[in-house]
Amino acid sequence: MEADKRRLRERQSRANPVPLILALLIFAAAILAIHARLDHLSMHLIYARFSSLALPAVLIAMLGMLASYAAAMLRDSLTLRHLGLARPWRDMALISFTAQAVGNSLGETELTGSAVRSRIYGGLGLSEDESQAVTRMTRISLTVGALLLSGFGLVFRSEAFPVHFGIPDRAAIGMGCVLLALVVWHIANASFLVPGGLTGVLARVGVSLADWVAAGLVLFALLPAETAVGFAAFVPVFALACLAGGMSGLPGGIGVFEAVILLLVPASPVEGLVASLIAFRAIYYLLPLVIAAAGMSRRLLRRHGPALQGVGRGAGDVATLFAPVVFGLLAFVSGAYMLVAAMTPALLAPLRAAAHYLPLPLIELSHFLASIVGLFLMIVANGLSRRLSHAWMVAMGLLVAGIVLTLTKGAGLAEALPLCVVLGVLGLSRPAFYRATPLAATRLTPVMALAILATLGAVIWLGLFSYEHVDYRGELWWQVALQGGTSRFLRAAAGVSVLAFLILAWNWLRPLRAPPQETPEPSEIREILAGADTAQPGAALALSGDKRFHFSPSRRSFIMFGVRGSSWIAMGEPAGLAEEIPSLVWSFREAADAAGAGIVFYGVGRSFLPLAVELGLSVQKIGETAIVPLTEFSLEGPGRSRMRQVYNRAGRDGLSFEVLPPEDVAGHMDRLQEISDDWLDAHSGAEKGFSLGRFDPDYIASFPVAVARLDGEIVAFANLWPGAGKQEIAIDLMRFSSAAPRAVMDYLFVSTMLWAKEAGYQRFDLGMAPLAGLEAHRLAPAMTRIGAFLFEHANAVYGFEGLRAYKDKFHPVWEPVYLAAPNARALPGALADVGILTSGGLTRIFHK
Repeated sequence: MEADKRRLRERQSRANPVPLILALLIFAAAILAIHARLDHLSMHLIYARFSSLALPAVLIAMLGMLASYAAAMLRDSLTLRHLGLARPWRDMALISFTAQAVGNSLGETELTGSAVRSRIYGGLGLSEDESQAVTRMTRISLTVGALLLSGFGLVFRSEAFPVHFGIPDRAAIGMGCVLLALVVWHIANASFLVPGGLTGVLARVGVSLADWVAAGLVLFALLPAETAVGFAAFVPVFALACLAGGMSGLPGGIGVFEAVILLLVPASPVEGLVASLIAFRAIYYLLPLVIAAAGMSRRLLRRHGPALQGVGRGAGDVATLFAPVVFGLLAFVSGAYMLVAAMTPALLAPLRAAAHYLPLPLIELSHFLASIVGLFLMIVANGLSRRLSHAWMVAMGLLVAGIVLTLTKGAGLAEALPLCVVLGVLGLSRPAFYRATPLAATRLTPVMALAILATLGAVIWLGLFSYEHVDYRGELWWQVALQGGTSRFLRAAAGVSVLAFLILAWNWLRPLRAPPQETPEPSEIREILAGADTAQPGAALALSGDKRFHFSPSRRSFIMFGVRGSSWIAMGEPAGLAEEIPSLVWSFREAADAAGAGIVFYGVGRSFLPLAVELGLSVQKIGETAIVPLTEFSLEGPGRSRMRQVYNRAGRDGLSFEVLPPEDVAGHMDRLQEISDDWLDAHSGAEKGFSLGRFDPDYIASFPVAVARLDGEIVAFANLWPGAGKQEIAIDLMRFSSAAPRAVMDYLFVSTMLWAKEAGYQRFDLGMAPLAGLEAHRLAPAMTRIGAFLFEHANAVYGFEGLRAYKDKFHPVWEPVYLAAPNARALPGALADVGILTSGGLTRIFHK
């Protein structure tokens, strides 16, 4: 069933920080390597080299980019066909192009590019498992293509490597042979193991080879004329740089790719190579993002027309789903672009032209404010990726301000043009941003925060590098002059650094805004439950007073839930009218989606799974609940002899049974409170909540209460949860005094089941046995195997096996209980969140 789920979800921010920190350290190391290679670099010469790039070379590079992306699209098509998931070319063209553009920009790590690629492939109707299979086969094909291309270059152009790279020709041939041997080994093994057989493997490797050749051509065409290295010798270095960048975990391999190229490709002067790398990033990484954004904007306009018709339409369109990722990237890149422009020397010609019309203080102020706008654009990118309508409006305003400030600071039309392009395509994408959550109510993810810090560090280093020949003095901070680039850099660097620190500190210290709390009257909840035709007995927890509610338009059905972090956790299945449940769960999902949250359903049964699949949720079995079929329950027969003996002995010992109707419970509340306090003291426990009932007089008085009396005095009780239509009834709190006989709870259970059978109930729910029934098979999901291990070996902490064995003596039918979360990675965190909500907080989670 897992392979049939389509997941439309928000990525949770429970990422392991170690890969992020490691990526940041690798980025810093790459910057240091570049700094060592570019000692005494001239930024003005880089500008000159960049401006003098030949138009034919740029056109060849663009054609190479289009050919590379076309090859990637063909590879996706072949992969889908070999997996038996073929899709029409027209349907997958934009999606595949977007997946390639986003994957190239974000990289292939689990935390970034691969997860987004899986989500984008979901637009073709693929499940998460199928999307990950496509991503995995794509990565393998790309790696094999790089090894094949590098091996050929090392073997057949070995004479170039001693001259240009200082590698002996025999060593180059040896390395090439090793790489080619790895390719042959992969093809020989994969032809038997991978879908498509030998023909499929060769086809995918061939297309990947074409992809690499075209991608290498993009940079090769832009290399300065002084670079005396042939294409065959250049491609292995290019492939090595790409592989090193991919393994670094950095978005697009930024820094690492450039470091490898700068260290291994011979070029003199090196400024020409730097200009070529900048042009390569713009053509191969940024231009495809703009093309993908323009295609999405066109699809959004065609789909929505002049106006957006509600959240449902916006959420359902493929382009609407993908546009936030692409435009978030574009906004971030636009902000970084403005910061780079603010930290590096300005071109003198447009600066002097602006000085003829604008006063110098306005130019200085515009330069400082442009850097601030760049920082805010990078921060707003987080809101765009979450589809916030406020983020779209703020981003549009920031881009307009950025264009104006770019012109008023004396940068010229050429520098403002990229911002104009982003503004245009973002302006057409309004339907993609439909969430009404305020921008200030969202929190930056660790990935986004580290990306901002890394970008700020890189651009400040670039500024220091650009002005390293300047003799820094205190008066530079306050100097105002047309050619005072150093002063403008220092003020901008200080301003964005302080502001970024304050924003990030506020981001992590402020509390998250919870959804509005609606507190319905208990009488309204009772009325809904009384008229419900579908309601688990656990729906009675709605009266516990610790839940939030999402109602149907008729207010005859509801979902009760709690909020933990960025998750809305529904307790059990919806309750109310069966015909309202499908629309109710979708409106619940839309409400959470609009608030930037994900949804979780805890403690649902098998009947809810089709709805969970439609919602795009990942499902995990978390235990089994014991159901006693009351129509077959009796104390007769040899299999019930022990139960019969306990029941009869309890009667002889003076125990008697009674069910107090709700209206009579209040008269016995003091005694029930004494028993509850005695039970909690004996078990060193504390009251729970959320998924469990607790002793609260108003709550207890809402239900019938089964009591056991010893010589007329109540010594044990359990409040009962009647289900809809007398289909099912369950026990909630089960408490007894220290003076009660040992077998009092067995007697209470048996007596309650006999009473429920006589009252016409069909099933008796004894409650869940956590982690019971989980499969320990080696091919089972990891979380299932961990749960099975804990069930078997963690009885010292929690009596998993003992609890199941106790309930098993009543001969129940064991039915599975599930947890449904946005994706498989969110399942452990969702289960932990339920535990924290049930315990009343982290500090109380280890109480019994």
